[in-house]
Amino acid sequence: MTATTFPCRLALLASALAAACSPAFATERGQVRALLGAPSFEMATPQFPGLYGQLWYQRYQADKFMDDAGNELTRNAGGVPVKVQAKVRADVLAPRLTYVTEQIINDGRLGFSLALPIISQRTTVTLSSDVPALAPTLAAASAAQSGEQSGLGDAEISAFLDWQQDESRIVAGLALGVPTGDYDKNRAVNPGAGDFWTMRPLVVASRVWENGFEIGARATYSINSINRETDVRSGQYLHADWAAMYRANDLWRFGVQGYVLKQTTNDRGPGVEAHGNKVQALSAGPLVAYTSESGTWAVDMKVMQEFAVRNRPEGQLGWLRLNLRLD
Repeated sequence: MTATTFPCRLALLASALAAACSPAFATERGQVRALLGAPSFEMATPQFPGLYGQLWYQRYQADKFMDDAGNELTRNAGGVPVKVQAKVRADVLAPRLTYVTEQIINDGRLGFSLALPIISQRTTVTLSSDVPALAPTLAAASAAQSGEQSGLGDAEISAFLDWQQDESRIVAGLALGVPTGDYDKNRAVNPGAGDFWTMRPLVVASRVWENGFEIGARATYSINSINRETDVRSGQYLHADWAAMYRANDLWRFGVQGYVLKQTTNDRGPGVEAHGNKVQALSAGPLVAYTSESGTWAVDMKVMQEFAVRNRPEGQLGWLRLNLRLD
């Protein structure tokens, strides 16, 4: 490499590094606007008229970022292979209120829900190559793409109709993701997903059997407006949580839970890669739930491992959740 070509190579490298974890992702580096894995045993549990409160805590950690082919992310900058390592640590506290009314519409009971997560996230990006002379440039680019931030996340409000029978439950509704979160397009880490709105139809379906087995699923389909800070429209995506449980008695449930995340349309706008940054993730793991004898409160724990991930971090997440009947 000659003295005249080396500065050009560095310029190409700097440009490529800026795109390696570019904030132009409307989904904020694959962190979609959704509480992945949040629903649990209550999907198969009847909800009677009244006010319910939930306090949910999530811990997410990932040590690698996957590319569009499902491999660990690497870049080629001016002919120089650059390895991209990313560590994500996020703590989410999500208070939620649900109000089930006495109003009956088309045989379904009308209800409303509001959630406002509080998020603390730390992202550490490390870029490396086999060219020692590039170390200072790589270190500077790594620092620019790393950061730590805490604050309000994006609220979700929803309205739904709940049809309940002895052995099954169907819920249909519409949710709205509101850009209440702290967000700055020039910051590497943001509690909020961006300055855009998300509309998501939702459906919950469950079935229980007398032998104690229960299954439930909650699916949403998210449609996003344009992020006014970046002019990027994040693609539409399906997010479905599922759980299969065994009710050992009136107090204890054991089972397995997971989620499916699948983006169906490309991100569009400035800086978006040709493949459209379509995110994908599957997960599964154990859960255990306890309901008090009075039925006025319940707690559950679950841990899920992600796999088959595309264009986002791949890691593990755990939930600890308290559910209360408030009236």
